[in-house]
Formats: sequence, C-alpha cells, structure tokens
Amino acid sequence: MSVIFGCTHTQANELSRMFAQVKHRGSHEYQSATAPKSQLSVGFSIPAHEHIHRYSSGIAQNQGILLAVSGNITNQGFEPLSPTHLLELYTHQGIDFLKGIRGAYTLVITDSEDIYIARDGTGQRTIFYTTQQNRLAFCNEAKGIYALPHFNKQLNLAAIPVYFTFSFLPLQTTMMQDVYELPAGMYLHYHPRQGAQTHRFFELEAFAKAQEQSTEYWIDRIRKEVDREIEAKMAGEKEIGVFLSGGLDSSILAARVAQLSSKKIHTYSIHFGKKYRNELHYAQKVAQRYQTQHHEVEIKPKNFVPQLRQAIWHLDDPVGDPITIPNFELALFASQTTRVVFNGEGGDPCFGGPKNIPMLLNHWYGGIEHPPYFREKAYLASYRRGYAYLRQILAPRLLEGFDENQHLVPILTPFFERKHQNFLDKLMTINMRLKGAHLILPKVERMLGAVGVTPISPLFTSEIAQSSIEMPSQLKLQQGIEKYILKQAYANELPPEIIRRPKSGMRVPLHYWFQGEMKKYAKKILSPKSIKRSELFNPTTVKTILKYNKDTGIHRHGLLIWMMLTLEIWQRLFIEGEDL
Repeated sequence: MSVIFGCTHTQANELSRMFAQVKHRGSHEYQSATAPKSQLSVGFSIPAHEHIHRYSSGIAQNQGILLAVSGNITNQGFEPLSPTHLLELYTHQGIDFLKGIRGAYTLVITDSEDIYIARDGTGQRTIFYTTQQNRLAFCNEAKGIYALPHFNKQLNLAAIPVYFTFSFLPLQTTMMQDVYELPAGMYLHYHPRQGAQTHRFFELEAFAKAQEQSTEYWIDRIRKEVDREIEAKMAGEKEIGVFLSGGLDSSILAARVAQLSSKKIHTYSIHFGKKYRNELHYAQKVAQRYQTQHHEVEIKPKNFVPQLRQAIWHLDDPVGDPITIPNFELALFASQTTRVVFNGEGGDPCFGGPKNIPMLLNHWYGGIEHPPYFREKAYLASYRRGYAYLRQILAPRLLEGFDENQHLVPILTPFFERKHQNFLDKLMTINMRLKGAHLILPKVERMLGAVGVTPISPLFTSEIAQSSIEMPSQLKLQQGIEKYILKQAYANELPPEIIRRPKSGMRVPLHYWFQGEMKKYAKKILSPKSIKRSELFNPTTVKTILKYNKDTGIHRHGLLIWMMLTLEIWQRLFIEGEDL
C-alpha cells in the first residue's frame, strides 16, 4: 500500500497531523512537496517492503507542475508507468491522459492554480476530499481530513437513511458533512475561484457490445486478462496469499495463482465454529488439489469484539456489511506470513452474480401497471437491509423532510435511463459503480491496508469491467446459470461441485451472536442512554429489535443490530472524539 494526502494553504504541522492518521498505509516517514501557484502541499509515503506500488507511486515535479501517485499504473500495453512518465503524458495530453492509463491508483496533479484528483476506473483505491472553508484537502482515507484543525466535524444526517438502505454509502456521499468520496473512474477539477467539479473519464456505458460472440474467444480473453494481472502482481513477492472461501470466484483465483506461482502459495479460509454452517469442505478441495499451505481461521466474538472499534476506525465510513470483521481478522492472520493477498472480489458485479435474475423477472413480469420508479424501488429492496424499516428504525428528526423519491431513487434513476444499454448491463453497471466501488473494494482495501497488506482483485480490474460490458449478455447469465463464462473458462481447473454449486455467500451468524455471545455488548452500545444521547434511532424500535420481537413485522434483527451498532460506534469515534 501507499498513501497520498494534502491541503491548500497548509499551516504548521497540518501534513504531519494528516499523516499520523494514515501512516499504517505507508512507512514511519513521509515526503512532501509544495506547488506555489496553487498553494497545495502534498504528502506521500510508501512502506519499504512494498513492491507492487513502488514503481508508479511517488511525487514528480517539472516546470511548475506537480504530480503525486499512490498505487500502480500501466499504459494500455500494460507497461508500468513511473510518476515522471505520467507527468510527461499529462504535459503532452492534458488531463485526457487518464483515458489511456490503467491500474489501481489515486493521483493528484497541480498545474498553475488548477488541481486534479483522480481515482482508478473500478475504484480499487479510494480518495476523499473536502473544500470546507475554501480550502481543498484530500486523503486516501477520510480520517486524514478529520485531523485538520480547521475542519469542522459534523454528522451528515441525510446520509443515515442511505446507509440503512444499502449498508454502505454510494457515490460521493459520506457520513461526515462536507467530506466526499471521489467515485471510481472520475477526476475532480478544483480551482480556487471556480470551486470543485467532477468529471468521468472511464465510462462503462460508452463500451459497445463486441462483434465477437464465440464462447471460445471470451474464455481466452478473460483468462489472459486475469493471468496478466496475477503475474504482474506476483513479481518480486516472497510469499503470496489468497483468500479462499470455497466459492467459485475465490477458487478460480487460488487455482490460477497456484498454477502461475513458482512456489507454494498460502490460502486462507474462515469459519465460525463447528456449530455453524461453513464452506471449508469446498475450500479444502481446492487447497488439496493445488497443494497450498492452507490455513483455517475461526472467527469468534470474544476475539474480535475487543478490536471492533479499531476495525470501524479503519473503515473510515460506517459499513454495515458484517463480513468486514472476518476480513479484518483474516487480514491480521495473513499479515504474519505475506504482504500481498489475492481475492475473488468482482466475480458477482462483473460476471452476472446474484440478484440480477429477480430484477430481470421484475422488469419483464412485474405486473401490467408499472408505478413510477418501480425498478429503482425493487433494486433498493433487493439489498434486504433496512430499506423496508426506515420509518421504524430512525429517530423522528432524521425523518423530517425525508422522501425516498428525492433522497434514494435519484441514486439509481440515471443508470436505468441509459438508452444504449440492455437491462442486464444496466444492472451490472449499477453493481460495479455502487456496490463494487463503494463497498466491495473499499472494505477489502481498508481491512487489509490496516495491517499493511496489499489486496489484489484480478476479477475487478478496468480491463475486466470493460470486457464485462462488451461481452454478450448470454455469456454472463445463460438460462438461469449465473457467471456462465467463468464456469466455462475454469471448468477444468476446479472440482465439479464448485462449478455446479449455487452462490451462497459468507453468512456471518449474527442472529445467534446477538442472542448469545454478543448480547450484552449490543445492549451496552445501544443502551437507552446512548440512544437518547445520539438521537439516531427510535428507542422503542431498538428495544424491540434487541429482544428479537418479530410481532412488529421487522425481520433480519441481527443485521439491523449490526448496522446500528456500527453507526453508533463510528459517530462516537469520529464525531464525539472518543479514544480507540
């Protein structure tokens, strides 16, 4: 990993304060540079052991232009580019040079008074910014911005219904007022007199369907793109790891990494104890076939609860997906043996995973009458988080003026109104742009980056995303078979039962934990006194949910408790300023 951060009109020690919050991503020290015309000071740091990011990451200056990069960047011929090369490209092409580069990165350019901040096409790396008090500040993690003495920390109340609908915050919205996450494939243009504007340079909707229809062509193309990413990221690494759940996507990655590596690789699987359902049997079959050094990590509340506040602090924004904690625990374990871990993230959003079929059925057969926004609302409901219970869960002050047609539906409407995409590709674009770039990739980056491990997602690169959109739809979803092309491409390398098995997902046993091992902890964090102080939730509903009372029509109690607990701890840490 590596980190960039900065601020205009920097005061004494402000860069040091920012770096203190994110130094886990870098080394013990940082280098800095200042551009006089824009009055922007930039900090950069990279760990001594980092190989993947080292060539592209750093700071370059020439003729008054300053460029800083965190990540790894190649041209479209997959040749690595250094900061100096990137600066030359910008000098000759202007900001349009972004259209010709690929990788997992965030970069900053200042040219005279203009400042540009960019995030890679799929969002493998994140960056946040603010223009509060007419000063631009940015950082790979939002907590770097919070550390600035001039920054006024205030909870973004409008974000809370969005959080409970999605379990994360999509697009630019964050839980902190005046702080924004730059969406994937976009750049921010800031000028002190014109303000900040965002522009898209990597546009999934612009990719047309390829003329080539044959399954063989697409199998070969996908395999080459995946292998190229794996080989590039393995170079120079002494120990390689793969998160192996036993599902299709992680099994594909474990198989290919093992085949392409000249030495044994590590594979890591999680489970929650013997009494809970697990997928260890499938993971073991892959590990045995490829003779990996296989590790199985049991996730127990008594082990992770003492570190829960730390994990939420590392997340930056509250994430209500409970799989974040197993990710954190697994990262802690893996960091003992390796600094690079491959994962199978991207298989669902890029290759036609779950939830597409129900949405397609609703689209085709959703009744004769289609009320306004029926597709948007069906999609919101498909997350199965707190969307159906917002008016029961949230405190009255959060519901004043809340209208889902104004505050939730507009997040999705632009995707559904695209005229040049079929409905499946619209769904997949939503999945990549929202869930992929603001939940899947960031949670992995945060949880692994917290312990100095670099995550690699070969199934979620810009090349794979482009191939996904250009590919014939029937190769992603064929006669009810999800991820058809992946199953065809890797059928000979995986046990047949993994190819045939349906998607099941990693089911964290919240339902049992909050009625057993975590019951006291949840009641303590969500106590009547805490609920009254924060004014985020309806006290009566919280009491009902903690008792697992289903007579009110509320279901999925464990998940709702987890989402409330996460938000409550987040606001204590970042708004109220409690210590870790």
